[in-house]
Amino acid sequence: MEKTAVRMKAYAVNFNEVRVYLSKNYYNGISSKFYLKNLETDELLLLSGDALESTNSDFQEYAFHVTFKMGRVYKIVDAYGLTCFLDFSKLAMCKEFDELYFYDGNDLGSQYTKEKTTFKVWAPLSTGVILKIVKNGQDYLYPMERGLKGVYSAEVEGDLELAHYFYLVKHAGNYDIAMDPYAYASSSNGRTNIIVDLQKVPLKKYPLQPLVHKTDAIIYETSVRDFSMSSTSGMKNKGKFLAFTEPHTSTDSGNPTGLDYLSCLGVTHIQLMPINDFATVDEKNPLELYNWGYDPAAYNVTEGSYVSNPDDGYKRILEAQQMIEALHSRGLRVVLDVVYNHMHDVNMNALEKTVPHYFFRRNNDGSLSNGSWCGNDLNTTAKMCRKYILDMCKRWQTLYGIDGYRFDLMGIIDQETMKLIDAQGKALDSSFMVYGEGWNMMTALAENKRTTIQNNHQTPHIGFFNDFFRDTLRGTNQMESKGYFSGDTYKTNDAMKAICNLDMFENISQSINYVECHDNATCYDKLQISNYDEDEETKKKRLRLMLAAVILSQGIPFIHSGQEFFRTKGGQSNTYNAGDQVNALDWNRKDCEIDTIQFVQFLIHLRKNNPCFRYDDYDMIRENIKTENIEHRMIQYSLHQDEGEHQDFIVYFNASLDSIEVDVEEGYTVLCHSEKGNIVNHKLTVNGICFVVLAR
Repeated sequence: MEKTAVRMKAYAVNFNEVRVYLSKNYYNGISSKFYLKNLETDELLLLSGDALESTNSDFQEYAFHVTFKMGRVYKIVDAYGLTCFLDFSKLAMCKEFDELYFYDGNDLGSQYTKEKTTFKVWAPLSTGVILKIVKNGQDYLYPMERGLKGVYSAEVEGDLELAHYFYLVKHAGNYDIAMDPYAYASSSNGRTNIIVDLQKVPLKKYPLQPLVHKTDAIIYETSVRDFSMSSTSGMKNKGKFLAFTEPHTSTDSGNPTGLDYLSCLGVTHIQLMPINDFATVDEKNPLELYNWGYDPAAYNVTEGSYVSNPDDGYKRILEAQQMIEALHSRGLRVVLDVVYNHMHDVNMNALEKTVPHYFFRRNNDGSLSNGSWCGNDLNTTAKMCRKYILDMCKRWQTLYGIDGYRFDLMGIIDQETMKLIDAQGKALDSSFMVYGEGWNMMTALAENKRTTIQNNHQTPHIGFFNDFFRDTLRGTNQMESKGYFSGDTYKTNDAMKAICNLDMFENISQSINYVECHDNATCYDKLQISNYDEDEETKKKRLRLMLAAVILSQGIPFIHSGQEFFRTKGGQSNTYNAGDQVNALDWNRKDCEIDTIQFVQFLIHLRKNNPCFRYDDYDMIRENIKTENIEHRMIQYSLHQDEGEHQDFIVYFNASLDSIEVDVEEGYTVLCHSEKGNIVNHKLTVNGICFVVLAR
């Protein structure tokens, strides 16, 4: 059936002005008068205003100054009796909106007790909200009462534990189903919210050693699904939170995998790719589709495909808690990768449905900002959007025990919001960490307010992925490009700068040093292209040099899961939906690279037991560390410390093919030489593509 053309539409554009648009196919867009009709009282008010000169070829625009009451239903009536509902959604873009409707209460969502449950939802633009509860197969409807700041509430007597619910929110005459943005649990694929008793899901705390300095951290990134999905993982709960709780798992050869492996590797922080509810995996059929999860559907509940039963509201919470508890029990902190920059589908999202045009950033013409390249950007400077992000960050920390956040596309988020998140986290836990991607995305926010790496001096306590470090040492994301460690010795001076990171940041602890993460090709796959003419063992030597630089450079080391055993994704780069065959960790590959894993364990031990590799102050770095360019191809990295296993270190990174002889001062011994060289008569040969550590 052909859709009827819109003949009239009307918007409140501020709190005392209405714009009416009349189709030029309807009486040429001309009406001698317009009325505002209150549908509750049937009061008809003649509007006073003018037709505007308009460039719109389809509609004639009229402007009227008039007062109205929020929460009431109005229609506009023209001289011929044509009517349309008055739409309040554009008021969300008025500068006065936040001043009038910011709600600072901490009681949004459902507050359960055995005797009654209270529901509150912030929906100031709506003209009515109905709460729908489904219990024991029966539907119950409760009209909610509008209160101060546009908060609708309802109090329902009786025990509603495990009842399902959602809201019916009315805008411009139509009711639409909206999930509760503050719900604690949901059924599969976000069809309904579920009421739970928070007394039954208390957070169990394990005493963790305080993180004295951020540079004491060693971060290891993994995906819940990738971690256990392979048949080689030895884990039973494949692709689930519970896989992280399984002890004594092993490869086919009997070497430890999973939790036991993470415990013995020596890293301090496990960074989990998104575990909040995301859109593109069917939670009832999780093996049919694959996604990393950077397409959030809801920030307030866990991802159902990672749970043993996605329709069990308690398991949604408990199994995520158990995963984090298991990691904590091994002394490992947990960082959560969060995507507070965009949502998967604006129109289907609970935030947009409850308060249209508010939670998503707009360009000057009213269109959606799209710095994320995903269709929308969160409007983080809006007070209730900022509050929502803060509330959710606090929830993940207090209900689940998260120890830090990694922010996806952090450059889209304003600095004030990021500073508040960091301060809130540290108020609850002094060891809390916040860092993210500081890329300068073209979002509708002034550049000087974005949390970008270029603006790092304005957010001195927040870390940034160091793309200079990555591109200099590994090469850019173009597969053919080379970095210093893949053989471009013209980058020797830049590589020296990257290793010390002097003056790149306000604080050295802001530098997240990495050459590989979930994005783009693994280093192993990249070298198959950039160094196609070298044999396998030569490439692996280069990969070990990269690992050594990541772990021993000044700043915070970041390792991608499987990087330490040369993970491959078959040459693919952006594998966000490429499936388990490509993305699942092949734990048997670890069995083939035991020497490299032991090398990584040695490097981590070296870093942990010698503070000169993790200074947290630029003055200390300037005073105690020196880099030298040896023959325009090799780096000499000299370090001094007053306490630790040794007093002085010299580290050699030789990315060239040439052997280079160096003089060695009295007292130094060889801690590590990747080619088994020794000091003879105060001289040492550093072979081509070689790593050496001397100590005294």
